[in-house]
Amino acid sequence: MEGLDLLKIGEAIKIRRIKRRIHQTKLAEQLGISQTHLSNAENGRVMLSLKALLKLKKIFDCTLDELVDPENYDELGKKKEKVKRYKLVRCSE
Repeated sequence: MEGLDLLKIGEAIKIRRIKRRIHQTKLAEQLGISQTHLSNAENGRVMLSLKALLKLKKIFDCTLDELVDPENYDELGKKKEKVKRYKLVRCSE
């Protein structure tokens, strides 16, 4: 999928799952998918369906953005501010 980093999405799901002490098998059951498919998603090999992502959103009490764009959110779910960088150039007269 263009624009989405499957590995980072999978890592975000795995971290949230572990923090809530949910076993992979149990979460897969709640999502209606196999444990193998969830494992593949957590390892960035496949993308979960929108239906599964919506279920995860409810289970983890977060937004879809937090799941599919984890780099832009901190540990508390707050959107990170992007830092603008400027290059200073010396001009001679």
